[in-house]
Amino acid sequence: MSSHHRRGIGDILSDELDPERASGREARAKTKKGGARDGGAQFDASGSRGGGDEKWLKVGNVRELDEKPIKALILANGNFCMVKYGSMVFITACNSTAYQYPLIDGELFEGAMGAAIRSPLDGTEYDLATGEVLKWCPQDNMMRKLLGGLKKAVNPIPLPVYPTKINEDGDVFTFFV
Repeated sequence: MSSHHRRGIGDILSDELDPERASGREARAKTKKGGARDGGAQFDASGSRGGGDEKWLKVGNVRELDEKPIKALILANGNFCMVKYGSMVFITACNSTAYQYPLIDGELFEGAMGAAIRSPLDGTEYDLATGEVLKWCPQDNMMRKLLGGLKKAVNPIPLPVYPTKINEDGDVFTFFV
């Protein structure tokens, strides 16, 4: 399992009690690392995407993103962002990976593969579906030249992203792999 995915105490205890579950999670993490675009969920009022599985945790509703497309989620296992771009909703880590700067005021844009977010501090860009780094600490202004220079020798670190489902009522669900 990659070190950038957070796990709750429930996951750790479940792994101790059910080793098969742990090996399944590791296989999913490897698949995810391979670049599968499985993050995000599209809101569909017909109810084709629903919660109901015990592993899924309700974290909000799409209506909460009507005024501002990024909402901070303060959960027992950490801080996350619920992000709406177009008709898609994503759950990501709350902070950028370069300088741990909050993404709550990140700039959303259409990247080469789809929805993306840019860190307001250092300009690092991430694909919202996969967490892949699109641009690492670009040095496009005076402050970013300094920040980018400090991270020049550091390998880009992907943004943790989490599976997302939306039910017919617009409730958003995720789970932490």
